[in-house]
Amino acid sequence: MEDQNKGVKEIRRRHPFFFWGMTAVILLLLTASVVVASRIPQYRSQANEFDQAMTETERETRDRILNSEARRSELAVALLQRELRLSALEERSIHLALDTDSSTLSLRHGPATLRQIRVTVGPDSTVTSPEGKTWRLVQALGERHLKEKVTNPTLTVPEWVYVSRGQPVAPEAERQVEGGLGSHVLRLDDGTEIHTRPEAGPFAEGARPGAFIVESERDMRAMFDALQLDTPVYIY
Repeated sequence: MEDQNKGVKEIRRRHPFFFWGMTAVILLLLTASVVVASRIPQYRSQANEFDQAMTETERETRDRILNSEARRSELAVALLQRELRLSALEERSIHLALDTDSSTLSLRHGPATLRQIRVTVGPDSTVTSPEGKTWRLVQALGERHLKEKVTNPTLTVPEWVYVSRGQPVAPEAERQVEGGLGSHVLRLDDGTEIHTRPEAGPFAEGARPGAFIVESERDMRAMFDALQLDTPVYIY
């Protein structure tokens, strides 16, 4: 403790402007923190007062606007889904149609359905690390094309998996899981993956956000063999 005191005194003697400047900054930050903390209840109280001061009509108008914006977004998605359904029906070649509402993946030739299988749809998710890095994992929607067909790939477990579990990210060499995406993987041109259920790894239980899991390996294998690269895939 005496050594620390001597060190502080030595800094103050040799660099008085730096010492007192830093002392002033620290005091200012502490004062600001205390002021903000003391005013939080006041801010909450004012927000409640503003809400109570609104007339019933004003509150109804506010809620109607918010609901209207939500409905517009839902309508836009519904219209896009409808257009994609029509596009899939108009497609005359071999193609895939992935219906997220019914959780089905269909192999079609023109309007005829050759095979239909069940899929598990990965939920949308946003993962943020303590350092502020963010991963936004959302379900694809639109027309895609088959870019790659892979069997029994080795999965490099993404960093966000560890972050979402509150665990430190392991070195890349320790994040390799053989067969971590199942036996068959269809990888689309936007990175979306349709794959069978793996037996090991973080996605053996639930569907990865933004991905689609085919529960029947036998049906997936039959569909897998029938597909060529660049096959259109309609996700709606």
